[in-house]
Amino acid sequence: MLAPWLEMKRGNQCPLCAPRPRSNEFVYFVAQLGVSSLYLARNQTHLGTCTLVYDPAHVSRPSELDVESWSRFCADAWTAEAAVSRAFQPDHINLECLGNSVPHLHIHIIPRYRNDPNWGHPVDFRELREAYVTADAECEKLAARLREKLAPE
Repeated sequence: MLAPWLEMKRGNQCPLCAPRPRSNEFVYFVAQLGVSSLYLARNQTHLGTCTLVYDPAHVSRPSELDVESWSRFCADAWTAEAAVSRAFQPDHINLECLGNSVPHLHIHIIPRYRNDPNWGHPVDFRELREAYVTADAECEKLAARLREKLAPE
């Protein structure tokens, strides 16, 4: 299991390196931001869950960027989180920059709602293996809500 991860960390066969498909079984393209792409997660256990992927190069963590590149990615994260907040009005939002499975810089944006059975605790990624939104039409409706809110109000 470690060998494929190490190869991805080196940028070999990394599924998040550009060019990547606009959608696949895990994500659905929403928008291109400054230095990243915003994708809606097909798994909508937490309504509005997205992933923001760094586009210009293969890097696996923030310290591999210069300060200006990190600042630009953070600006995109702010824009994306604000859009998710306006579009879905969650009670809270978790931002997670892990890279444990795919070592390419990306941030999970996970809206949290008080009726969430795990409210008050971190998201258990095992629960995200269910509840996939498979239909492109449903993904497009959610993505359209996000696109509408990407512009500052």
